[in-house]
Amino acid sequence: MRKVHRPVRLIALSLALAACPTEGRGEQAAGARPIEIEVDASDAPRRLFHVRLAIPAVPGPLTLVYPKWIPGEHGPTGPLADIAGFKVSAGGKPVAWRRDELDLHAFHCEVPAPADTVEVALDYIAPPPGTEGFISAQSSAQVAVFHWNQMLVYPRGRTMREILLRAGLVLPEGWKFSTALPVASSSGRRTSFEPVTLETLVDSPVLAGAHLKEVPLGPADGPPHLLCLAADGDAALALPAELKATFDRLVAEAGALFGARHYRSYRFLLTLSDFTPPFFLEHHESSDNRAPERTLLDESLQKRWLFVLAHEYAHSWNGKHRRPAELVRDDFQEAVSTRLLWVYEGLTEYLGCLLSARAGLWTADEFRDNLALSAEGLSNQKGRTWRPLEDTTRAAQVLYGARGDWAAWRRGVDFYNEGLLLWLEADTVIRQETKGKKSLDDFCRRFHGGEGGKPSVKTFTLDELAATLGDVAPCDWKGFFASRVGAVAPEPPLGGIRRGGWKLAYDAAPSPFARLRESTDKSIDLGSSLGLVLKEDGGVGDVIPGKAADRGGIGPGMKLVAVNGRRWSAELLREAIAGTRSGGKLDLLVENAGFFRTHSLDYAEGLKYVKLERDAGAPDLLSEVLKPLSK
Repeated sequence: MRKVHRPVRLIALSLALAACPTEGRGEQAAGARPIEIEVDASDAPRRLFHVRLAIPAVPGPLTLVYPKWIPGEHGPTGPLADIAGFKVSAGGKPVAWRRDELDLHAFHCEVPAPADTVEVALDYIAPPPGTEGFISAQSSAQVAVFHWNQMLVYPRGRTMREILLRAGLVLPEGWKFSTALPVASSSGRRTSFEPVTLETLVDSPVLAGAHLKEVPLGPADGPPHLLCLAADGDAALALPAELKATFDRLVAEAGALFGARHYRSYRFLLTLSDFTPPFFLEHHESSDNRAPERTLLDESLQKRWLFVLAHEYAHSWNGKHRRPAELVRDDFQEAVSTRLLWVYEGLTEYLGCLLSARAGLWTADEFRDNLALSAEGLSNQKGRTWRPLEDTTRAAQVLYGARGDWAAWRRGVDFYNEGLLLWLEADTVIRQETKGKKSLDDFCRRFHGGEGGKPSVKTFTLDELAATLGDVAPCDWKGFFASRVGAVAPEPPLGGIRRGGWKLAYDAAPSPFARLRESTDKSIDLGSSLGLVLKEDGGVGDVIPGKAADRGGIGPGMKLVAVNGRRWSAELLREAIAGTRSGGKLDLLVENAGFFRTHSLDYAEGLKYVKLERDAGAPDLLSEVLKPLSK
């Protein structure tokens, strides 16, 4: 998952189900029939989804549960507050229910004799644009995307792999849909799907809209691959031939990297709308990707967002097929350990960026610029002086929803970008130790390959991960990771950049990739110079402890008003910062909750923007890393 509702960044897990042996007799008979679920999305343009479930049951006590720990979101983010109109009935008569006093996701009721089914009605209320937090379902006037876990309850007791569900979907007039679920039949606005396990259902999001098309991708042999597009208008669906060819190469490069495909087909679900904020979540046979409406038409938006599709695609192997054993549970209600997210998300971040460069979503220069920005950003995370990387993985469920103010002191979900650096270093170690005969590509084929053709989960431990790496290149891999993951490290792991033949340097002008980031994120990043990140309107987004803005008393939540006595603008501010190299002053008039104060900053280094610079004294391993594998 690459969650980027706010710029940072930005997922999978399992589920649970069925009738508990302590809650009524004949649970096996009740469980033999599938749960029927129908989602009526006719009101999706109003952000309402009407749901009806028919759940096999036996007379006696029954507990229904609403999913809490959501796959890929690495926390108890089930949107319980967005459920309304919850009613239970049997044989056409209402059945009283009560919420559990301690577990708010559990509902208790008594199934009357001789009923063998309970019916549940509920509405799911999709959040409006601009809503903070995890947003796994969204809709506008023309498009909707949702996950089944938000639309259902199920009996507590059996595992997610034991309960079958038969799903149905009703769409607004004229709308179409795309999903990895196998279709049983369609008639008018209604579609019925083949019965699947709860695990598979929740792992199969639905994209629907009035403007939707599917574009075949990749090689003719092997499982089908589709780029599934839905937008607020037909114009946004135009896919340039060159970009289509890039996605073809992405499919080919992933196959060459991993050596097997653990799916029957794969769909890149891509929502193109300015009313569904950027959000990305992995699934085994598809991915849920949401980007601005003009992403396919605007090269800067392509560079900013489409690389995340490569990240989510890589999750099909790393995270969905090979999954840390600590992240696997039998039901949605049980907490998981997120300790190994530096593998689940960190390795995926490296592989996603690597595939982006090899396929051509990024150029080699853009890959290096992203690497430099990631390294600089991690250097500015002063929370690393008190919090090791592993603590950010353990606390992920809290940090994903943390505010952006004082983020550099708090330290956030760094395991994405730090994972990028960490696994680049592992790749360069393998290449050096084997004199170029092996690389992390060989590890991926050993670790993520095997028999493909259908979804499967193969769990692993850290010991197994280290052992497979050791088979590729002998090294104390557990010690390698322990020193970089488990210990407090004031500086990020830059060994991969150095071993790769490059080094961090600074320039007075931002790279084209850095300018692109500022433009699309609507921010002004002065972290390398003043230690200050501004919003477009002058609001202070964050301040880096120890740097000039922090020393001068500026803090998040304040607002820049003037620079050296003139009303501020981004250009004027940059000119003033540049002038400090020749002795110019830097007086910032700042508003703080209705009060105004001038902060004179002690700074004389001018504008500084990070970049990678070639180290002529070392082989250029990084260029070798980026070479495509497919022919």
